[in-house]
Amino acid sequence: MVGRPRLPISTFGATKTTKVGPDRYRATTVFRDWDGQSRQVGATRSSRNAAQSALKVELGGRMRAGGVGDSLNAGSPFPMLADAWLEDMMLDVDRAQGTKDTYKRELRVLVLPFFEHYTIREVTVGRIEFFLKKQREKSYTRAKHSRTILSMILAFAVRREIIPRNPVKETSRMKKPPHIPKALTTEQIAAIRLAARDWRTGEGTMGPPSDGQVRDIIEVMLGTATRIGEALALRQCDVDMAADPPRVNISGTLVVHNGAGVLRQAHPKTHESNRVIAVPQFAADVIRQRLALLDPEDTEHLLFFSRVGTPLAPYSVRRSFRGILLNAGLEGLEITPHSFRRTGATLLACELGIQAAADVLGHTSTSTTKAHYAEPDRTVKSGPADVLQQLAPPAK
Repeated sequence: MVGRPRLPISTFGATKTTKVGPDRYRATTVFRDWDGQSRQVGATRSSRNAAQSALKVELGGRMRAGGVGDSLNAGSPFPMLADAWLEDMMLDVDRAQGTKDTYKRELRVLVLPFFEHYTIREVTVGRIEFFLKKQREKSYTRAKHSRTILSMILAFAVRREIIPRNPVKETSRMKKPPHIPKALTTEQIAAIRLAARDWRTGEGTMGPPSDGQVRDIIEVMLGTATRIGEALALRQCDVDMAADPPRVNISGTLVVHNGAGVLRQAHPKTHESNRVIAVPQFAADVIRQRLALLDPEDTEHLLFFSRVGTPLAPYSVRRSFRGILLNAGLEGLEITPHSFRRTGATLLACELGIQAAADVLGHTSTSTTKAHYAEPDRTVKSGPADVLQQLAPPAK
């Protein structure tokens, strides 16, 4: 004899409503909870309809009790899966808040507009392939980020046994376009320095005049090859001007969190990026000038700060930098504050080797430095010319 099949997790059977007293009705059903146990659930009200409505509310609460993902199946709308993944991802204590905010934004901007009207089972290999190709037409980076977010969501669905496999893994590989790191030339650096010196200092300038901080930030970034967030996160206690040569401790970065504003994170982009580096004299001179503005007792005070003493927002510094580039006649050349980091990496790699450049930049692997930061030196050393001279024709 074949018994009645068990209810799937987070579902319920037929409902039954009975009169249990004068003007009292009770609606009941059997619900299979997230722990696998089937339990009778009921609600009593003064009318049949009220009892049935109260039972639906109770069932809805039980469906949510085990998490959104536990009530999903392959026929559920894809946005419900995305919400469940987002809820799970936000609980990951090992993931930085800035990364979580980025994933949340990219889900909303890149992925949901295309898949919001599909069910989970309808997010197939073919549809993903078409989606990624449309994203690739716009940019490789956009397609790469879209693929990453979608793959994480569908991997979450596999772990919850909603689907048997991750269809993103079956799509075509995206070939990364060739990229050659580009350092600034000495002429470009000179033009930027000149424009930064005169930035918002002329007569008739609208708004408050420049306080010179962006000019100083440029010098510190050139002298340390740091990321903009790392330079803006330098505190009084992070610099040692008594050392020979002076040194700075790169131990944090500025991050922007939704609803919390600009904060100093207690480690750089990665924990492995913590490092102490020597700085050249021109950057040390600027740091000394910044220290002169601070209370020596306030060791946690940032070297660069707003007019009210708060951290400078990286996006605000970038906006000013774009204005400086415009005045320098260098707009449209894809120059950003990160160009100073590439310039430092290129110079260090040429003079001291790729490992020295990786150490200063805080990279655990020279492959990252070589692929993304140090511009290749195409100049062949003169030694081979002396060797090839052996092939010269005989003297007449």
